[in-house]
Amino acid sequence: MATGHTSVASARMCMLTRALGAIGLALSLPTGGFAQIGTNYCTPSVPNTTGIAARISATGSSNLTLNSNRLYLQAENLPLNQFGFFVTSRTQALVANPGGSQGNLCLGGTLGRYVGAAQVLNAGSTGSFQLLVDLALTPEGGSFVQVAPGETWNFQAWYRDFGSMGQASSNFTDGLEVLFTGGAGAPIPGMMPIPAGTFMMGSDAPNAAPYFNNGNQQPVHQVTISYAFWMGQHEVTQAEYQALVLSNPSAFVGPTRPVEVVTWGQARAYCTALTAQETLLGNMPPSYEYRLPTEAEWEYACRAGTTTEFHHGPDLFCNQARFSYSYHSSPPAPCVHSGGTVPVGGYAPNAFGLYDMHGNVLEWCLDSYAAYSSPAVVDPFVTGGPFRVIRGGSWFDGSSSCRSAFRGYSYPGFSYFFLGFRVVLAPVLVP
Repeated sequence: MATGHTSVASARMCMLTRALGAIGLALSLPTGGFAQIGTNYCTPSVPNTTGIAARISATGSSNLTLNSNRLYLQAENLPLNQFGFFVTSRTQALVANPGGSQGNLCLGGTLGRYVGAAQVLNAGSTGSFQLLVDLALTPEGGSFVQVAPGETWNFQAWYRDFGSMGQASSNFTDGLEVLFTGGAGAPIPGMMPIPAGTFMMGSDAPNAAPYFNNGNQQPVHQVTISYAFWMGQHEVTQAEYQALVLSNPSAFVGPTRPVEVVTWGQARAYCTALTAQETLLGNMPPSYEYRLPTEAEWEYACRAGTTTEFHHGPDLFCNQARFSYSYHSSPPAPCVHSGGTVPVGGYAPNAFGLYDMHGNVLEWCLDSYAAYSSPAVVDPFVTGGPFRVIRGGSWFDGSSSCRSAFRGYSYPGFSYFFLGFRVVLAPVLVP
C-alpha cells in the first residue's frame, strides 16, 4: 500500500425596511464556481457605481430531490465593502426606484427578504456575496409555503450603493427565475447535497515539512463536476455496515465507529446492496446509484470551496481530526491518544457538512490509480488499472497524509484496520 508523507448599516436597513414595506414587501423570508441554474431577466438599465450592472446567479440543482432543498445564491459586480441581502417572490413585476433606490425591483406579489442571522451580507473586496438558502424553511409573514416541485420562484439581490453625488442610496441586481422540479425518492439519512462545480485538483505544496508533497499530486489541474450528488456526511459506520451485510470485520469495535478492514470489493458490495434496498423502497433518483466516490468527487467534496492544504486551512492540529502526528505543531509532535478509530462526527465538519474528511480511516475511491495530466477535465473517472485510489488519511497517519490533495492507492483486495469508506448517491458509473 502506498500512503507516504509523501452600525451605519443598521440605520440604512431601517430606512430600506420602511421603503419596501410601503410597497407591500413582507419583512422576512424562509455558496464558488458551481454550475449555474435559472434564467436571468430584468437587466438593470442603470449601472451601479462600479460602472456595470450587478448580476444574480444560482448554482446547484433545480431538482429539489437532488439539491435536498438547498440553493446557492450569488450577487456579483457590486460596489466593494457594501452590504445587501436577497429577496424572493413567486411572481415577476417591475417597480421603478422603490424607496428612492437607483435600481428597479423586479419581483411582484408577496415578497420576502433573507435577513435572518448571517443573511445580511457584505460584498467585501471581491464585490460579491453568496448565501446558501434552505428552501424547506417557510418565512415569517406573508403566505409563503415550502418550495415544491413544479413551482417557479424568482430571486433578486438588494445592495447599498451611492448616487452620482456620492450620497448613500441603494440598488438591485437583475432578477432570476428558477423552475424547481422533483425526482423520485430521497436519499438515506445522513447524506449531504454536493452542488455541481469547478475546482483545482492537486497540490503544489513543497516536498518538505510540513506537507511532504510528492509528484503524484501534480500537476494541479482544473476539474469540473457537472452534476449534483450526495455524499455521506460521515464514513460508513459499523452499525450501518452490519445492518446491511450482517457482519462486522472491524478491529476497533463500536457501532458508531467507522467500519474498517474492508476491501474495495466489499465496499462496492455494500453499495450495491444499499442501491438494491433503496430501489425496492422507491427511493432512487433515475440513473443514480449508491457507490464509492470517484477521486475527483472526493477531493471536490473534501475541499468544499477551499484551496488550502486542509479544509480547515493551511494547518492540521491534533484537536481537529483523528490522526497520529502533526507536523504543524511547534515543535512537531505526536497526537496523544490510545490509537485506533473514534466514533464518526466527533470533529468539526467542512463547509459541505462532511465529517472526518481528514483522518479516522482512509477511504476507498471508485477509480483506478493513474498519474494526473495538465488539461482541464470534466467528470474524470479512471478505469482499467491494477490499483484503486485511497483518500483522506487515517488515525495511523501523519498530518501530511491527511491533506485534501493527498493520494494513496492499493490493490483492491487489500484491507487493514485503518481503511474504510463512505458512499455517494451519484450518477451510475461502471469501474
